[in-house]
Amino acid sequence: MSTVDTNDFFKEQRSTSEIKSELLNEYFKAWSSTTLQGQRYISNPVLAFIDLYAGEGKAEDGKPATPVKILNSIFGATDKFNLNKIVRTFFNDEKKAVAAKLKQNLESLPYYENLVHKPVMLHEEANFSLLARLLGNDTPTLLYLDPFGYAFSQQLLLQSIRRWGLDVFMLFTPAKLREAVVSATEGDVVTDIFGAERLTKIKEFFERYQNAQQREDFMVDSFEDIFREREYKTFRFKISLPKKNQTSHYLFFVSKTDTAYMKMKELLLMYSDYQEDGVPLFGANIKHQLSLFQEQYRYSIKNLIADLASKPNYYHNLSLDSIYRHHNIGTNYIRGNYIEAFEHLKKEGVVEAINPVSRQPMRKVSFNSIIAYR
Repeated sequence: MSTVDTNDFFKEQRSTSEIKSELLNEYFKAWSSTTLQGQRYISNPVLAFIDLYAGEGKAEDGKPATPVKILNSIFGATDKFNLNKIVRTFFNDEKKAVAAKLKQNLESLPYYENLVHKPVMLHEEANFSLLARLLGNDTPTLLYLDPFGYAFSQQLLLQSIRRWGLDVFMLFTPAKLREAVVSATEGDVVTDIFGAERLTKIKEFFERYQNAQQREDFMVDSFEDIFREREYKTFRFKISLPKKNQTSHYLFFVSKTDTAYMKMKELLLMYSDYQEDGVPLFGANIKHQLSLFQEQYRYSIKNLIADLASKPNYYHNLSLDSIYRHHNIGTNYIRGNYIEAFEHLKKEGVVEAINPVSRQPMRKVSFNSIIAYR
């Protein structure tokens, strides 16, 4: 069984702003680095970051909140990419007074005048036009929003779905999702996002089933289908209240690229509960809600072994790393799970692990191994 060190952040009940502050900047750093690796042959790369729930820039305890953390990462970047020259940042908040306070706090940063691209506040029409031109040029963009928050954030999500294909980091509560679905009317943004037919199916499901968890699961699955149908890679992380059978938040990430998806998966791995066989559940405080019997898990080492054994036509003579990168998308499986599964298949005589240099059989399976089906 293979696991990683876990983080106890979610052992306490957390607010939306706390979760965002804990996760978003760390993901931004990983996302910008991997995105720029993919653009290493572009002479003047450009990235964009958009935060539509930016707040004032400072937490209640006075510590830096997400917008300041992001700018700190941009200005203080020490790797081979000069993020200060590359990243454009755009901020907004539902409350204009909060956005005005954020602008003041950002302008008071000691390095503000040295930022090549000053943060742009999106509540002004001219600034949104600037963003629209940037997105129209296929600029890789990381967008943070609550999909069931205020109208501007919903409109930007809708435009991203239809036109821009941004990498979208979403954080929301089941209560907000339920309220949005129940109150959706013809012609509003939520109806445009879900589609009238999908909303009708959700409401029909509500009429047939009274169980709150079944309703929640159906709503969340329906929301995820919006992106899957448009060929996004979707990642879902469920956060439950500590020691309670009640969902606190859902974190959703959607992307058109495998690398952005896998970076999010790697980040959330350290916060996840695990099954007994070492497969992560990609949720926090949810293990006590599930069956203790491994066979009832959708993703398990047993199921992974069976699936890999059935696909020699797909994976014969590929490296284990290549197999992992193709197969893990849309599943809970991680690198260590594939090592364990192929070790089992090797012992059963289903595959051999071949050294990619000497082309000789290897005693142990590694990520460099070429997997040869027998």
